[in-house]
Amino acid sequence: MKTLLLAIALVISVPAYSATPVPSGRWSFVFTDAKGRPDRPIRVYTYRPPKCDSTCPILFAMSGAKRNAYDYLGFWELAADRNRFIVIAPEFTAERWPRAAAYNLGDVEGQGNREKWAYSAVEHIYDEVWDGQKGYMIYGHSAGAQFVQRMSILLPDNRATVMILGNPGWFMMPEWRKDKGAESNPYSLIGSPAGEADLKKALARRIIVLVGDNDNEPDPDNLNQNAAVKKQGDTRVDRGENFIKAATSAAQDLGVKLGWELVEMPPTAQDAAAVAKAAGEALYGK
Repeated sequence: MKTLLLAIALVISVPAYSATPVPSGRWSFVFTDAKGRPDRPIRVYTYRPPKCDSTCPILFAMSGAKRNAYDYLGFWELAADRNRFIVIAPEFTAERWPRAAAYNLGDVEGQGNREKWAYSAVEHIYDEVWDGQKGYMIYGHSAGAQFVQRMSILLPDNRATVMILGNPGWFMMPEWRKDKGAESNPYSLIGSPAGEADLKKALARRIIVLVGDNDNEPDPDNLNQNAAVKKQGDTRVDRGENFIKAATSAAQDLGVKLGWELVEMPPTAQDAAAVAKAAGEALYGK
């Protein structure tokens, strides 16, 4: 009997290992999200540096409007080698996650089950590759930055330790009160599935907002110029500054220590590769 109990105790105490451990070098696998949208399989590109094993820290890289996840894997490879972390780049194709509504905005509209949101797919992929890590880093550029920014508020219990927004074209502003004159969802929390409690959690997290006027991302969904977005500012820098000002005010009103910071990128950060480099420097220094 004692032997049986000991065996059971050992089984319980042994940590779970990843269902899909990330091998060394570049690799990819197709992830079928049983907890979310199994009808929308996701190709997941990975890179594990030679000096890393599968327990190294993880960084998710979310692509821009072109949905070119494999390219974003390459943008982070050098930083991963230098700082010893694994890069995970999920490919949310336009065919399976159409337009900004399904990617940038998380496929939230009309979907009451949060497990089926695009944001939750990141959490599910993390479960698949997890090998003892205590959370993950996540970076998004342009459309991907909008993805990460909205994920921070709409899915505030995510396990990201730091969220980096690389030059988003516009924002979900951190305003939940209807009497403040803010535009409604997707331009603020008003009318969204998130509320004051969700925002309070999000404001306390570590979020780095990278902005610059030289990003040449072509998709108009990402540098939206409609009247609601124009209220956020004329340029990406204006909008980023106003976003942080609004977050600072919201944090004061809610009694939260703000964990967000604004970093202005150098003029040389003109494309996706350069923005990723700037993000790496914000994380680890030059």
